[in-house]
Amino acid sequence: MKLDVGVLFLIGLPLGLVCCMLHVGFWLRWRDRALLWWASSNGLGVVGALLMLSYVRLPSETVRSVAESALFASGLLLWLGFRCLAGQSLPLRAFAAATLIYLAGFELLQSFVNDLAALIMLASFGHGILHAGVAFDLGRSQLADRLRVRTALVVVFALHALFYLFRSVTAVTVEAGADFLHTVGLQSATLLIGLINVVLWNAGALWMAGERHRAPAAPQAKV
Repeated sequence: MKLDVGVLFLIGLPLGLVCCMLHVGFWLRWRDRALLWWASSNGLGVVGALLMLSYVRLPSETVRSVAESALFASGLLLWLGFRCLAGQSLPLRAFAAATLIYLAGFELLQSFVNDLAALIMLASFGHGILHAGVAFDLGRSQLADRLRVRTALVVVFALHALFYLFRSVTAVTVEAGADFLHTVGLQSATLLIGLINVVLWNAGALWMAGERHRAPAAPQAKV
């Protein structure tokens, strides 16, 4: 089945905006800083999706690099939100450096190789490591929740990490001159799986934030 990646991006835009507003709304109610990190993650994800769509009309290596880096940084903000919720330290400098390295890697690949397979390999590997990190930190966090939401999210992030790493390996099957917005099969299904992941982690994050709000003592993140 062929999926229209452009349509999936258009679906992701209102979804990201709704999730962003939900987190901001609950932050106004609960004043939990983790919600602001998640709101920022959704907002930056929308920016990255818009830049990806603008690449069709304004084909530029820099636009694509910035778009991909925005989506990667969105994942890092998501990670920071869960670390904040668990009272873990927030490695802001390390994550900022990772984003810059990711951006530089894209720019170098497009300058010297300009091969879609190589770009997908880099993006998938980066997102795979990112989601694996979220799953690891969430699994070892000390949260006073009696629900199975955290376990479910650990499984979701771990499976998503495995999917991205598998996609990184299979990216060699993509033709060098192919257009990402018109790919088929596994590559076009990536965004659909990503949208499902967005729904699941946002719902789980809000549920966990609500549980912490009702808990007698909540950990505070250390910057």
